[in-house]
Amino acid sequence: MSTSLPPAFSLGPVSTLQEMLRTIAFVNRSLPFLRPTGRFDEETLEAVMMFQKINGFPVTGIVDRRTWDAIMNAFLQAYSHLAPPRTVTIFSQGAELIHPGQSSPLLRPLQDMFRALAEILEGIASTPSTGVLDEDTTANLRWLQGHSGLPQTGVLDQNTWEMLVRLFETFVSQKPVQKIDNNQKTHL
Repeated sequence: MSTSLPPAFSLGPVSTLQEMLRTIAFVNRSLPFLRPTGRFDEETLEAVMMFQKINGFPVTGIVDRRTWDAIMNAFLQAYSHLAPPRTVTIFSQGAELIHPGQSSPLLRPLQDMFRALAEILEGIASTPSTGVLDEDTTANLRWLQGHSGLPQTGVLDQNTWEMLVRLFETFVSQKPVQKIDNNQKTHL
């Protein structure tokens, strides 16, 4: 598995240093926020010295190999905390349609999404994750299609998938974790 480097690594060495220190400052508030200039200026020197002091290095302001490696490691750790979570494409553009009665591993996450929505929205059945486009899942697709202005075919296509993702993001993934009262469902 290859990982792409963060954008900071496509800059020159001083700009890269400044960008890394700036990113670290988002996590470690004792470091100053730098504005990358590409010049090793007074602010950059102060940020390097502060980083060295915080990390128990001799405070020289010189970015030797040890300091550079420590800054890079701190940057990568900060970047992993600040970067948005990666997304997974489940139903990609040009994917084959899935018809009632067919099975596909793509249906399991769809059924899980419907199960989560069933706890919140009236009219959606809680479906087991079988990987089969069964009667309940087909009925849920038709419900979704009807409420989205799409033809009520019960077939999983790109437009239906997009509407399900929007509904899920609106009612489930954007909400804080909380206990759900099954008696308080939302009607669309």
